[in-house]
Amino acid sequence: MLKTENENQSHFKYIALLLVIAILGFWQISFLRYSVTHDMINVWIPWRYYISECFQNHIFPFWNPYQQLGYPIHADLAGPTWYLESILLSMTTGQTNYTIHFLFIFYVFVAGVGMYFLSLCFHNNKNVAFLTAVCYMLGGFFVGHVQHFYSIISAAWLPFIILNYYKMYTEKSYLRALYASVFMFFNLTGGNHTFTIILAYLFISIFGYFIFIAIKEKRKEDIKQYIKSNILFGGATMMLASVIVVAFYQTAPYISRLGGMLYENAAVCPLSPQSLLSVILPFSTVNGAEFFNTDPSMCNIYTGVIMFIFVLLAFVGKKTTFERLLFVFGLICMLISFGSYTPIHKLFFNYFPFINLFRFPSYLSLFSSLIFLLLAGKQLAAFAENPAENSKKILIAAGIVTFLVVLFLAIGFVNNQGQPFFFLKIQENIFDFLKASSLNQNIVLQSGIQLFFLGLFVFALIGPIKRYRLNVIGFIIVLDLFAALQLNIGYAGFNPGSPKELHDYMLTLPQKFPIPQDNNIIENTDQIGQKHGLYRNTSMVHKRISSDVFNSSAFKNYVFLLDSMPNLFKALLTNKLVYFSDHIYSDSEVNKIDSASLTNKTIVLQNEDYKRVVGELNINSKDTLIESIVITSFDPNKISIKAEASKPQLITLLQSYYNGWEVLIDNKPAQLLISNYLTMSVLFPRGKHDVTFQYKNPTIVKAGIISYASFLIILIILSFVWIKKQKNYWAPILIWFTLMSAVMYYFL
Repeated sequence: MLKTENENQSHFKYIALLLVIAILGFWQISFLRYSVTHDMINVWIPWRYYISECFQNHIFPFWNPYQQLGYPIHADLAGPTWYLESILLSMTTGQTNYTIHFLFIFYVFVAGVGMYFLSLCFHNNKNVAFLTAVCYMLGGFFVGHVQHFYSIISAAWLPFIILNYYKMYTEKSYLRALYASVFMFFNLTGGNHTFTIILAYLFISIFGYFIFIAIKEKRKEDIKQYIKSNILFGGATMMLASVIVVAFYQTAPYISRLGGMLYENAAVCPLSPQSLLSVILPFSTVNGAEFFNTDPSMCNIYTGVIMFIFVLLAFVGKKTTFERLLFVFGLICMLISFGSYTPIHKLFFNYFPFINLFRFPSYLSLFSSLIFLLLAGKQLAAFAENPAENSKKILIAAGIVTFLVVLFLAIGFVNNQGQPFFFLKIQENIFDFLKASSLNQNIVLQSGIQLFFLGLFVFALIGPIKRYRLNVIGFIIVLDLFAALQLNIGYAGFNPGSPKELHDYMLTLPQKFPIPQDNNIIENTDQIGQKHGLYRNTSMVHKRISSDVFNSSAFKNYVFLLDSMPNLFKALLTNKLVYFSDHIYSDSEVNKIDSASLTNKTIVLQNEDYKRVVGELNINSKDTLIESIVITSFDPNKISIKAEASKPQLITLLQSYYNGWEVLIDNKPAQLLISNYLTMSVLFPRGKHDVTFQYKNPTIVKAGIISYASFLIILIILSFVWIKKQKNYWAPILIWFTLMSAVMYYFL
């Protein structure tokens, strides 16, 4: 499997093999044996289902009225509203829980393909590049982070971004700058922005390296080329990211974390130093939360026990100056990923821009794993080219790894204190198997498996099968990753639920956007929608207006009400979606009121708004009112009401105030007021009137047009260049056919 091959040989067989491995490695997900779990089912399925529902009904998903009393889903930087893949699926097939299963496999495959080509930047052995890709796509990050779908998307595009940015320098290519910007666009609109921030620091380091070398060698033309390429890359990326930039700018005043986080919040879920045990014993992370002292999804950085031997060689082996740069960057990322266990994370948090915007330091370990795998791949390629010269060093490294495994095996046996081993009993299913496991017994089991693979590896090195040893080593590497994946994937990757049952259940849920139930909002909890694995954010699929939320980006005024004025928050929720009130207080006087006197009719206005309307209302009166409210039409971005009141008062919509909302009374614009710190009210005149609350955001629409117009222009350029250079029409035709088919299907 590891024989050096002719450079002209097709990449197709390797790409096809990567697809097969992605499907088989995660077979429980790809063949719908079990349902995805945790955030995947609590966040990504409801979000994508809702976005799809909007597109299917020819409504752009600007606003989500069903979660946390409404929020701008288009401006959620973790959401896929502007992501091309999500848009295309929403416009055509729609998105269900099945979609998430298949998309996960797709992105594992994409990650492997990207890593394959990136690895070839460091050597010319396609077989080694293939094995490096397998180690990446079946490694601990993808196994542990199945639930964190936007991180999976980023991990998939990351190799493509780095590949094209690096080749932008080595090939002195403006075309590569455009490729890099397109993949960065995918990451920005569909991925986790933590990876974008770290990528920026990596790119600054790479830019500095190439500029330094060019200055040192007095290559003025190259310096100009590098600067122009970066201007093109940066400019194209900014044009493509216009919609994300505008969304960030508009959202920043409403979400406190976008202004920076407290260190205690940012340092959660690090890669604890104990997690380094997963480098050789990944199964130890199952049921070991107390020992690892971090979230189970954050402590697995396994990339293969055999490949770890070559990682050790990469640590001590000779490196080019550029490889040393990457190596240092990888080490720094690893130190930062330890979070508060070392002072490095806090140092970067305090003094480096944007590091204070994200949680989960463990994410940075992905960059370490990727870089160390690339360097290890180069060592493996050197061995494949000259086995005799490198065998001694490899045997020494294998001996070190074997010693560590034996040491941990002994520790596991001793700490087990004679307890019967769970893995020697027949368990009914994988979940019972994992439930019965424990840290020390997991170490014993994994150590035994690793010793088996290490023994096969050493035998392949020194045994009588020299003619086939490279093939055997490649097979051992793949088998090792498969075994580790199967041991770990059931713990954090899926649950016993049936994807088919969930899919069939979702088909029975309300279609389109019916007028909401005529009940108090406090009754619409996520708990009443829990079924077939759905646990959080269930109101989105049941089309119920709810205050519940499971999202890292909640409005700061929503959090303020929950934390500082819970009685007021609970009181306002004991209303229907739209209600009348003349029990009004100013912001400055509400703190003087006994909280027990707060009722569902209490409205708190900002001081300026209170002064503006108080003269037109007989506030807090005991008069008997004649009033009625009927919602005549409803969609996520527009709510129309027919209302009648015997005297002027406020009419309140239990949706969060946000840039873009406006209100019309009898088709005439009226002053929209922020009520109870979060929701929206308007002064309603006496009599019968039509009231319309509608969301419009022309600025974000223009930004979206700029983003996708830029994308189409770049795609046209890349298509023409591809056809001219490759003499091949199929790739551009396939891309354009897909895009145009989706558009025609949607509009026709």
